[in-house]
Amino acid sequence: MKRRETFTRLDAVADGLLRRSASGDTALLWLQTRWGRIVGEPLSRKVVPANLEGGRLTLELLDPVWRVPVLATLPELERRLALEMPGVRPRVTLRG
Repeated sequence: MKRRETFTRLDAVADGLLRRSASGDTALLWLQTRWGRIVGEPLSRKVVPANLEGGRLTLELLDPVWRVPVLATLPELERRLALEMPGVRPRVTLRG
């Protein structure tokens, strides 16, 4: 049991280091792999991170029916992303 706890803590530390040091393609990859945890399951199946450039995050809308609800969540999404990626603080745009 002790070994598992050590691995979990090491994983959390590594994730935190990657999050704080991520930039460019690395930041986008980090964001894509943790997207479901950041935005929640229903939203993560309707919109995905497509591009991150110069602090601008472009989201790809997978289901056009969700355009209005996703647009309504963008301010909250930007707040969450600022907490998750303090070095990037992305502004979000929607495509699709």
